[in-house]
Amino acid sequence: MFLSRPKDGDRFLREKNYKRPLFIIAHQDDELNYAGLIQRLGKNTRIVWLTNGDGLYFEMGVTPQEYAEIRQKEAVNAAQAVGIGEQNLKCLGFSEVEIYRRFAELHQTPSDIKNHRDFFENIKSAVKKVVFDYEPDVLITDAWQGGHPEHDLTHFFTYCALRDYIKEKNRPADFIHLPEYEYTILIAMRFHPLYKGERYRLYLTENELEAKRRLIEAYPSQKRLFAKFEKLFTYIGYIGKITGGPKSAMEYLSIEEFGPVPAIDYTKKPHIHDFFTYMFDDFEKKPVTFSGSLLPIIREFI
Repeated sequence: MFLSRPKDGDRFLREKNYKRPLFIIAHQDDELNYAGLIQRLGKNTRIVWLTNGDGLYFEMGVTPQEYAEIRQKEAVNAAQAVGIGEQNLKCLGFSEVEIYRRFAELHQTPSDIKNHRDFFENIKSAVKKVVFDYEPDVLITDAWQGGHPEHDLTHFFTYCALRDYIKEKNRPADFIHLPEYEYTILIAMRFHPLYKGERYRLYLTENELEAKRRLIEAYPSQKRLFAKFEKLFTYIGYIGKITGGPKSAMEYLSIEEFGPVPAIDYTKKPHIHDFFTYMFDDFEKKPVTFSGSLLPIIREFI
């Protein structure tokens, strides 16, 4: 089975005509790949980051708190590059370092979920409060794809919040997810080849792409990560010259892919084997896996 044919994302957005879009994403910079989508949705779009951004503090030789402050300031500047004011931004402030520490402990002893329940209940409740307070007509989150455990955690708690919102408020809201990456970064910003759900694509205008460039430049702390993506895009470019696909990083970034969240069994691995889920991920050399780290949380709250 191969990728389903992508549909017209611009037409989809025009027909839906969303008035109260709400992004709930894991990290400052997760929105970077969807700067065009944010611009199409308009200035009423709200963006909420679940974590405080402190995860890679050691790369800059600063404390987790100092690194979190850097990331959050960058995120405000980045949002302004695509027309979203600070009043429409919110950081829930959960420490990536602490989340990962608990992921690693759960991997070692999954039965200890009761000792971590209050911590994850606080995250779940914070996400729910954001949804109930804003009353969105569409919820947009990181795709459930087994590429990053905090992406999947954010997706799952956003799903829980939407489920409760529809049930308790008796109001409809669409649910959309955004592919980030999986198999490290081998598949970036696209759904994988066996994805069965609907896929939509936006083709950015020059003005939208220029705004996306400004957003990227607003995240200087992520230069190393962006360099990894650019290296991948270089190889994609070689293939593109032969196949007619994108020939540069910016040409690749000029296309954005998203889709409605299909029916998902969250208790099943995103990939057949745990090795391919959160590949090489760890906390202080202790592995982080779906079966050990995420599944106990999902079973506790599903």
